[in-house]
Amino acid sequence: MDLHLTEIRNAHLFMEYLMSSGIKSPRSRSEDWELVDKEQVIARIKKDHTGTAKFFICAAMLGRK
Repeated sequence: MDLHLTEIRNAHLFMEYLMSSGIKSPRSRSEDWELVDKEQVIARIKKDHTGTAKFFICAAMLGRK
């Protein structure tokens, strides 16, 4: 996993971070999804080996959006 990403353990909070930064939320919280800006991942939803969705953001970049 990218070291610049911070895991957000609450899906609702993850979506709130995206909305407050003006980023359109993904259609599904259960599928892999990634937002890339200037070749850097800003936000990611990734399933782990058990199929559980995990949520990650780059907090430093979200504040600049």
